[in-house]
Amino acid sequence: KGSARAGCGSASVSSGQLRAGEAVGWRASLRADMQQQLTSIPKLNARLSGESRIRPCSFRARSLGGKDSQHRRELLIARVASVPASHARFVDTPEMAAQSNGRSTPSTGLASGEDYRIQANVELSTVPAALLKQCTLFYTNEMEVLAKKVAAHAGGNIKLGKVRWKKFADGFPDLFVEDALDIRNRHVAFLGSFHNPAVIFEQISIIYALPRLFVGSFTLVLPFFPTGTLERVETEGDVATAFTLARILSNVPPSRGGPTSLVIFDIHALQERFYFGDAVLPLFESGVPLLLERLAQLPDRDNITIAYPDEGAWKRFHYQFKQEGYPEVICTKVRDGAKRIVQIKEGEPRGRHVVIVDDLVQSGGTLIECHNVLAKMGAKHVSAFVTHGVFPNFSWMKFKPDAGAGAASGFRYFWMSDSCPQTVRDITGKAPFEVLSLAAPIAAALQI
Repeated sequence: KGSARAGCGSASVSSGQLRAGEAVGWRASLRADMQQQLTSIPKLNARLSGESRIRPCSFRARSLGGKDSQHRRELLIARVASVPASHARFVDTPEMAAQSNGRSTPSTGLASGEDYRIQANVELSTVPAALLKQCTLFYTNEMEVLAKKVAAHAGGNIKLGKVRWKKFADGFPDLFVEDALDIRNRHVAFLGSFHNPAVIFEQISIIYALPRLFVGSFTLVLPFFPTGTLERVETEGDVATAFTLARILSNVPPSRGGPTSLVIFDIHALQERFYFGDAVLPLFESGVPLLLERLAQLPDRDNITIAYPDEGAWKRFHYQFKQEGYPEVICTKVRDGAKRIVQIKEGEPRGRHVVIVDDLVQSGGTLIECHNVLAKMGAKHVSAFVTHGVFPNFSWMKFKPDAGAGAASGFRYFWMSDSCPQTVRDITGKAPFEVLSLAAPIAAALQI
């Protein structure tokens, strides 16, 4: 009262000295001074980090593109008060991010309108040590092996919890969470598997109970979303059970820390992310980075071509391989009477080690047809990768190894993740199958 200070400026003006004309000029000067300060935020951040205990915000600018071909900017505030000064930075592009980290990062090579689809998994190495969470991970019995691997990858930050899974005489579940008092105010997670409808109810009971035990936060890790292929209604009377399961998961009670986080790998249809309600925070991860690491280890890595069994798989995954420079083959399905025949739409497989990529496999008919077409077109070897190997009724037995004889005799490799535990038990040690574990990306995702 009685004086006005011009934002970050140093001029102080007595209110008694301001006449009408002078007030207008002073306000204009104030606005100009404030605009100048706003345009120098990065410099101000650098000064603050060196001169005070206040930690500047960390921003990331993401290019979204648009119909007018103009690049819009979206600033995402990451963390404020608790971010160490060494981690506070303004990142504009992948190249600038690489410079700030002291290492080079290859450009994605994508058009500005495509980069919004880039799906990068959480990297545990990028989480500051001061922000790592101590988490208690519960799990269903089918996921015990994967849960132990997750804990091993976490460097002591994840402790395994126990649930007593029993049944009453009438078959209904008799469940008990051990050491329930010890998990109060702790970060808690549950690793589930809905591979069989018979086990969903008992797991949902635990999932709904854990957040109500006064836990600090709750994360549900459901690597495979099983009803993902039933995501739409084509004829009146169809039931989109993907939406039904999403509604069930959207009603998980909040913990003391807020809504439940939900981690899913390679959900079948990208639009299914909108099936979940506001009471949960879905995090969609991918198994493709595991494949990229494995391909880099192959002796013929320079002769790899990526194939997609249909246009949908290409739209879904091609951008994750584009920056690596892999050639592509796109297959398509055409109708011949009552049959659907796989044909090559684009690309040249001749003399190449072709890897077919898709999100899941059930009976395997499409992958086998795609393999046969690629072999006839001269592919040297044919391999396959799916994140989710469902394989009902032991359909995995259709896939034979090539035994070094080439594409015509079978598959060189068949990679899959351990999202479907019953399949992992069946195919372990059997060629051409090889399991790429989700343990590391799950351990990283639990630090969100």
